[in-house]
Amino acid sequence: MTFAESLEAHRRSFLESLRVRSLSPATLLSCHGSLSRFFEHLRRMGIEDAREVSRETVESFQSWLMQPGRYAVGTVAAHLSALCLFFRHLQETDAILFNPCSRLVIPKQPRRLPRPVLTRRQARQILSAPDPQTPQGIRDRAMLELFYSSGIRREEMARLSIHDADIRNGFLRVNQGKGGRGRVVPIGKKACETLSAWLEIRSMWIKNGRNGILQDALWLAPVQPHQPLKKEAIAAIVRRHGRVGPHRWRHTFATHLVSGGANIAHVQRLLGHRSIKTTEIY
Repeated sequence: MTFAESLEAHRRSFLESLRVRSLSPATLLSCHGSLSRFFEHLRRMGIEDAREVSRETVESFQSWLMQPGRYAVGTVAAHLSALCLFFRHLQETDAILFNPCSRLVIPKQPRRLPRPVLTRRQARQILSAPDPQTPQGIRDRAMLELFYSSGIRREEMARLSIHDADIRNGFLRVNQGKGGRGRVVPIGKKACETLSAWLEIRSMWIKNGRNGILQDALWLAPVQPHQPLKKEAIAAIVRRHGRVGPHRWRHTFATHLVSGGANIAHVQRLLGHRSIKTTEIY
């Protein structure tokens, strides 16, 4: 087996192990790219077998990544984290005896506060910006209210179906969150009211649609045949009102909860963070 074939076989096995753990396609793609850079480094060093990789080999790769002007600290950390996972997998599957990443120190990215969040007054102004006399305005208002009331990500918003919103009881089911994790979050009265108004408009769009296909997606385009909105379109709609993106609404949601006395562990569950350290920035 050639160098390329051997490394590719290990990479396929590793990525399949991640896929079985239900990690997101974006994570798999990121790990694939990180290993490609490392494999190129091995070729430059003349190393042809994973068993020949030493701690010094990995450290030289780290030094290459951290050369001035090459990669940001966060990118370096992501590449090295993928490398650590890769060699742990090789050790667990007996492909190697020694893990060269066992004592690798991954640089930490300085913790930065999110961009300035909206004040409650600013949030109210933006929420009232969509025209309530138009179908699109009703849809946009419901979308903004839901972002502010739930703190979900734009990808999660795009995946919502009409069955995920329990307006009567004030809950939203978030399926396939980051890392494949789902959760249920409460939503406020105003979000429920605007969602109810939007669902009436939505039902008319579906009823009058030319294709007659019932769409389960919660958010639809206004032009027939009313296709589901993708995450890019949702982000554009949100920015249209106040030039504020979905993630800033997420930060605003979390910050307002914490400032109101909410328990940080509760906020962690609502945001769908795997680690409470991610939430503690608020």
